[in-house]
Amino acid sequence: MLAIVLGVLLHAIWAAGKFLPKTPRYQHTMEIFDGQMCVFGGKSVSTTVNIDDFLLDYRCVDITKTVEQAHPKWKLQNSASQFAMPPLAQHTTVYDRVNHVIVPFGGQSPNGFSKAINLAVYCSMFQAWGASNVLDRDIRRYVHTSVLQEKTGDMIIFGGASDPTTADGQDLNAGNGERWFDVNRLVLDDARHNAYNTSSNATLGSILKDDGQGTPDVIRGVIHHSSVLLNDTLMVVLGGDVYVNGSAVMQPFDLLHIYNVDTMKWHAQKCTGDIPPLRCAFSASQHERHIYMFGGVNVNDWSTFFNDLYELDTQTWTWRKMPTPNAPAPRYAHQMKTLGNYLIVTHGFIYYKDGKNGGDEDIYFYDLQKETFVTRYSPSGISKRELDIEWRVQRTGATDAVSAVCLLLVVLIALIAVYYLLSMLFSRSRPRPRRQSRGEGILSFVESYTETLRPSTYHARASQDTTMFATETKLAGLNARSHSMSEGTTTIIENEQQTNALRESKRHARILDEDAATPYVSRKLTLSAHIPTYSSRKNSAHQTVHFTPSIQSEDIIELNTLSSHSDDDSLDGIKSPLAVTN
Repeated sequence: MLAIVLGVLLHAIWAAGKFLPKTPRYQHTMEIFDGQMCVFGGKSVSTTVNIDDFLLDYRCVDITKTVEQAHPKWKLQNSASQFAMPPLAQHTTVYDRVNHVIVPFGGQSPNGFSKAINLAVYCSMFQAWGASNVLDRDIRRYVHTSVLQEKTGDMIIFGGASDPTTADGQDLNAGNGERWFDVNRLVLDDARHNAYNTSSNATLGSILKDDGQGTPDVIRGVIHHSSVLLNDTLMVVLGGDVYVNGSAVMQPFDLLHIYNVDTMKWHAQKCTGDIPPLRCAFSASQHERHIYMFGGVNVNDWSTFFNDLYELDTQTWTWRKMPTPNAPAPRYAHQMKTLGNYLIVTHGFIYYKDGKNGGDEDIYFYDLQKETFVTRYSPSGISKRELDIEWRVQRTGATDAVSAVCLLLVVLIALIAVYYLLSMLFSRSRPRPRRQSRGEGILSFVESYTETLRPSTYHARASQDTTMFATETKLAGLNARSHSMSEGTTTIIENEQQTNALRESKRHARILDEDAATPYVSRKLTLSAHIPTYSSRKNSAHQTVHFTPSIQSEDIIELNTLSSHSDDDSLDGIKSPLAVTN
């Protein structure tokens, strides 16, 4: 059971700590929400529209912590509804922070891929894809722009084109595709929309065509442009190209077109300063009163890429070319967002060093205060609103305590499981002790038994050459008694006849000193190596130990007489064979 718990715990830790490798990507979208910077969709290298060309993942980087530009910690946003994520490229997304949903719109789809009836959205609160109540009824478009008006909850959609890659294979305009001219709005929150537009009774998912002033002719059907919403009211359209007599005409940056989302009217705005060169498929982002523009491509040759950065002051309408030390490679079809004093640029279509082209796998950070590209991003000084973490439930001391206790229990269970597994592992790897044979067990028993018969008092020999301790067993007459003390144990040799009979027998043992050249420390009883067995029997309260008579003559030391001993009760010779009867 503990092993199962440990396995589940380790898998959870592994899944939580698993980071994804970097992946080349372009024609994707990027949103900042819930303290994360996430990219969605797009392609990797190929420019075709086969299903294998599309990237079917939604990955994020935690921007509440420091991020290294060279090693961003990408994590996959998995959910049980992952299958609902649509394969898209050259689409747009908006993030509604009120309802915590990311809504993709339009985009190319793989060949043979039929769009779902309902528009798929991503809920940041539950981190799951799902089908919304918005019906995806109109023909899709791509290379368009969309912005969110927060007070009404409307997605403002402008420009773009449709072709067989977006129209479920339909042949539009005799194979030349179809351009979109007017401004449309998708109602994402009918309550907010109807509250602001009191005369409206729109329903959720309605796509409304603005009936105000028509789009200026010079930007009708514009594609590859960018749009930024100022003050939740003014949509500024930058760059892009339109077709005139079958040729692409790129829009200048010294004359911008601005659409008032509330009044539904257009007006032109002249700009001065460092006017950027003509380009398309760049990325633009707003920070306070400034609009920033980075990268792009010249669509007349599709080979001139840009990696310059421009700043537009929307109060003076003046362009300024900004310094770009450590700038990344020129690119287009990338994404850029403003976060605090940083511009975050993700991926894009670039030329590789070997001359080939494809998606870039890296992300980049531009510090607006230092006016340089940096290798590290820090969230210091960025507000909770910008990080989109102000809606999170604030933790209290009680919740912190509960979390700490739960964590402690998990760690304790993990340690117990680890100890259990390691003990099993070492018990199997450690060799088991050899099982004692019967003969070895008997010999061990005899040694332990005879050890109890050793006297507790030893006397040093008077001899100068050797020093040993010994005890003397005094053999008395038939009725004499001899007391030999060992921890209060008295050995009684009952009669001389029994002693003589034992002496004459061939059952012998030898008492040897450990080392005759050193002071005697211990005394060891060693049985002859040729004694294979012994028999033991109890007779009432007495115990008699007999050794087998199977002893070779050369291994037997005959002791017919006792050696004389001095007054100090020491013995110079080897005593008689042991025969004890209690």
